[in-house]
Amino acid sequence: MPEQHEVDGRHDSILVEGDDAGHVLPPQELDPFTPEPAPPESARNVMWVAVAIVVVIALVVLYAVLS
Repeated sequence: MPEQHEVDGRHDSILVEGDDAGHVLPPQELDPFTPEPAPPESARNVMWVAVAIVVVIALVVLYAVLS
């Protein structure tokens, strides 16, 4: 029967064995479970302007197709 290793609460443990196991894993400050910060207000405004432009273009194309 193979050896059963411990699993932490997230069930995404990576088991690294050997003499040089320390260089295999990234440092803890690069934890992929850290949420990204929200974009700044100016970037959100630019996104809404881009969405509005796409909606206007879609409406113009729809109007051209239906008329």
